[in-house]
Amino acid sequence: GAAAIDEVNRFLKLKGSNPLRSADNRISMNRHRVVVDQKIGYLFSVPPSFDIASDDIGKGDEALLKQVNDTVGTQWPKVIRQLGLDASNTGRAWLEYWKDNETGRFDYWYLNPMTVVPIYDRSTVKKRLKYLLRVYGFNDAAGRPVTRYELWSDTQVAYLIRPEAAGAGPKPAIAYDTLPDGSWNIQPHSYGRIPFIEFRNNAKALPDLIMYKDIVDALDKLMSGFANDIDDLQEIIWVIKNYAGEKAAPVFDKDGRQLKDEDGQPIMRPVDPLQMMKVKKWISVDDKGGLDAVRGEIPYEARSKFREILNDEFWTAAMAVNPNPPTAGNQSGVYIDYLYGLLELKAGLMETEFRDSIDEFLRAILHCLGADESRQFIQTWKRTKPQNAVETSQIIAQTPDTVMSDETKTKVHPLVDDWQAERAQVKKEQADREKNLLDQYGKEGGEQTPGEPPGEPQLNGNDGGAE
Repeated sequence: GAAAIDEVNRFLKLKGSNPLRSADNRISMNRHRVVVDQKIGYLFSVPPSFDIASDDIGKGDEALLKQVNDTVGTQWPKVIRQLGLDASNTGRAWLEYWKDNETGRFDYWYLNPMTVVPIYDRSTVKKRLKYLLRVYGFNDAAGRPVTRYELWSDTQVAYLIRPEAAGAGPKPAIAYDTLPDGSWNIQPHSYGRIPFIEFRNNAKALPDLIMYKDIVDALDKLMSGFANDIDDLQEIIWVIKNYAGEKAAPVFDKDGRQLKDEDGQPIMRPVDPLQMMKVKKWISVDDKGGLDAVRGEIPYEARSKFREILNDEFWTAAMAVNPNPPTAGNQSGVYIDYLYGLLELKAGLMETEFRDSIDEFLRAILHCLGADESRQFIQTWKRTKPQNAVETSQIIAQTPDTVMSDETKTKVHPLVDDWQAERAQVKKEQADREKNLLDQYGKEGGEQTPGEPPGEPQLNGNDGGAE
């Protein structure tokens, strides 16, 4: 009847006009996270380390370097890794530093990049951060949600507060955050610069996703189509040829009594021929009748070929390393460098931007310590990737000391993670060996009598001096 037709129409509207293509899976391939984590692990599994460039005397300021490293602290690996993630996902990351009013200690942490709005001075070719606006929400002392605005300059900061709107009413006006005495909360600061540092993903501050988003969308659509085809295999349309007619069966209540209408006639219910076929395993048809099944088909070969093409293009567009390379096993260093070539190019773009930002961060630390901000730092970046350690170790061992110093050899050695700690351990062990040799020489040669000048050695029979 009309009700059944309306029900079918509603079903087709919801599930699609083609009953053989009613599945609607939405599968998302997590490739963006794979390539981002690959780059971050490649660059920051071993965080960048610092050293102070040698002065004119040829000795680095070890005391100042220790102060800087103590100020950076143990949170540096986590912070620099998160800065890399934020820069890869949004194009730029932000680090904030401050000086604790109670302890006077320098501290720093990463920020949500979506809460920071930089304002640059465009009067020169080289853009300089002129102002910075930070907007974020939190709960005030009374537990009410508010939005806080911080406007920073080189010399001061203004704090503004906007309470969140209640219900559907308009947002309240922005008001200055006032101090206990009722004055506006505009405070000077002594950082000498805006205490926020930008870490860019590349020169244009663009995220990684735009390089390969179209390919990821095509892969998602392809895999969703595969899943839909598998689900649609269960959707079968039965075509009944020359059906002998619709049958009806009486309706019974739960006690087994036959139901009747107002006129006392038995209530009959049409029998679905498909249900009848499932129950009785047969169906009545007229002469030359029959039953055919219509199924959807999966274009497997075409989809598989298309997936191979998209997969190859994806790793090139993403400038990443295919985790399933054509050749695996114990490969030479040249082949490994070839596999990581595109990733190295992309990582190099980030390193170039991060180096300047880290230098600015170190200058802020020197300013806090009261040291000379013009001191130059040497940054050491170490990549993390599979390598032929035997091959690299042989090259280092065969390099003469006139070409490469022991310190540089320690830095680039594949088995060394912390080269500074390793050099300190080498010096300690060398000093211990020298001390042991001196002690052993003193025991073999005998102890010199205190105050007795050493005389000329006397010849004995073994020396050929005896008669």
